[in-house]
Amino acid sequence: MIWNRLLYRILGISPLLLLSFSGLSQPYQVGFLAVRGATHAEAQWAPTLALLNAQVPDHEFIGHYLSQDQLDAALAEQSLDFVVTNPAHFMLSHQQPLNWLASYLDSHYGQARASVAGTLWVRANSPLTEPEQLRGQRVGAVHETAFGGYLLVAEQLRKRNISLQELALTFSGYPLDALAYGLRDGTVAAAILPSCLLEDMARDGLVDLGDFRALMVQSDERCVRSTPLYPGWSFASVGSLDEPLLRSITQALLQFELAGQPQWGAAVRLDEVASLLMDWQLGPEPTPLAHGRMLREFMVQHWPWLAAFITVLFGHLLYHWRVTVLLRRRSKECARLHQEVQQKEQTLAQARLRILMGEMATGLAHELNQPLSAIQAYAQAGELVQDSAQHKTAFNHIVAETERGSAIIRRFRQWATQPLPSAEPVDLSELCQEAVTRLGPRIEALGVQFKVALMPSSPEPAMLVSVRPAVEQILNNLLNNALEAQARCLSQTPMHQAWISLNVTGEQNGWQLLLEDNAGGIDEEIIKTLQHNLPASHYHGMGIGLLVSHRLVLRLQGQLSLRNTEQGTQVRLFFNS
Repeated sequence: MIWNRLLYRILGISPLLLLSFSGLSQPYQVGFLAVRGATHAEAQWAPTLALLNAQVPDHEFIGHYLSQDQLDAALAEQSLDFVVTNPAHFMLSHQQPLNWLASYLDSHYGQARASVAGTLWVRANSPLTEPEQLRGQRVGAVHETAFGGYLLVAEQLRKRNISLQELALTFSGYPLDALAYGLRDGTVAAAILPSCLLEDMARDGLVDLGDFRALMVQSDERCVRSTPLYPGWSFASVGSLDEPLLRSITQALLQFELAGQPQWGAAVRLDEVASLLMDWQLGPEPTPLAHGRMLREFMVQHWPWLAAFITVLFGHLLYHWRVTVLLRRRSKECARLHQEVQQKEQTLAQARLRILMGEMATGLAHELNQPLSAIQAYAQAGELVQDSAQHKTAFNHIVAETERGSAIIRRFRQWATQPLPSAEPVDLSELCQEAVTRLGPRIEALGVQFKVALMPSSPEPAMLVSVRPAVEQILNNLLNNALEAQARCLSQTPMHQAWISLNVTGEQNGWQLLLEDNAGGIDEEIIKTLQHNLPASHYHGMGIGLLVSHRLVLRLQGQLSLRNTEQGTQVRLFFNS
């Protein structure tokens, strides 16, 4: 019959046109899923077949009432033109080209979208009251892919964390009535049946409904059920049939009423059934089109949450982009600042080097000025005397000052490149006396009264453990500064009575040296320079010797302070013993 239709389509001739000329009826095979046996199915679907044969003229619809396995085999052999089955079987037949025409309006619920459910039954006198007690019990079902007769109840058991492997499942096969009788007779402890089955059998007088009790009851309205309601049975065409024929069949089904009640309605979607079958890994693999449809439905259903998520995601991406831009900007700024800092550090190092070189040059010039001045004074004194012994003495002083100048240069080189020499015992009184003696010609030439008090407060000598050349240089600097100050004062005031006093006294932890003069004091800026340890090249004149001496005193771990008095300046020098 299928081959005949293919031949008609190849020849381009409509079967309706041929029938109009031949007067013959075109037979169509309709397969019905007979869940309660062929006899019951024939009686149930006879009005539908009669309707089609009456409403679609020149066509003969022949019914075949088959079990699920037989129906699958007939579909595989392409021996059926139409099929009437439950939604699960319809979805599981995805390999066949089925076209859904109408949905059956169940007589119990009167609708197609919610008309199939399952019920878990036990005997009324059974001690089983909860589904958890079924573990290890013999539980009957009709088929492993039966919708109302197995899958729906099995899904509810699984949601209760009852593994089906914990049950002694047995599948009896069709018809369903045999399974109901087996439960009544005690063959199984419980049975999974489509809802309304026992109610229909009790109405037909086949069983007593009082002999049974349902578990996991969700509703007892119209029929007792243990599961939610799902879409009902479907009338579908197999393969490619003529559009006018399918339109005529659909119109006839939608207009069919029995006892004033519609029997068929518009085809409803089976998304819930498909979802359940996919959970059981029984359904068809979703096509890309089905994936797209499911995605669209999900987006429509959850669009507020999706919009919020997209907004948050966009905000996060925007924030991440902003942070990245700021980070790059800050990184460039940090690199620029780091480069500037390096440049400034190089400039500062160069400035320090120049300052240090200037300070050393200034200090060296200042220190060399002392022996040169002494040499000049001795040379001038030698010219005035006639005695050869005094000449010899003057020349000896000149040689000594020359050696002292050479020692000053050596000390400066050592001060710049090496640490100070090791400490040794030094008699501070003796060192002061030598410095005063060495400056004697300048003191006499200036006419300065020099007061020296070198007696310590204790009977022992003023012994000091320190670096002798450094202490000697400090004393020379301080004494020369005092003499230079008096020289400036005398140049301005010739009648000035100049005097300088030098006192050495013993303290608890060391020795103190006080040097005073009446030369009118020094600039306060020089005192501040000593307090802040500024570079020696910052000031000129008398301040340079003080600053150089101050640096040496700090290296010797001593103390140097000065202040202006009413008449001049007082310098306090302290060394630890």
